Amino acid sequence: MARKRFVVEATWSGYTSGQQHVCHRTVETLFRAGYEALRSHTFVDGTYMLISVRDAKPRERIERKNGYGALLLDLAMHEWSKLKAAQSAKETTK
Repeated sequence: MARKRFVVEATWSGYTSGQQHVCHRTVETLFRAGYEALRSHTFVDGTYMLISVRDAKPRERIERKNGYGALLLDLAMHEWSKLKAAQSAKETTK
């Protein structure tokens, strides 16, 4: 059985409102809960990325922009592992 595809899209805030643009878009199949938990990421210069997740439609062609793939994957894996640890802790207290 194939995993469900979903689209991860990050929009960079820019230094002014006119600079806001999509800086990352990929199709993923793993760590959805981690990506959804992210919501945003702030950089040291004060700019940030808003992160959104949506289901990919069947046979939808998605224009990929892999600007921050490694960073977002690391952040999503970290959030996913935190969610799993919390879920595990919750089950052990029952």
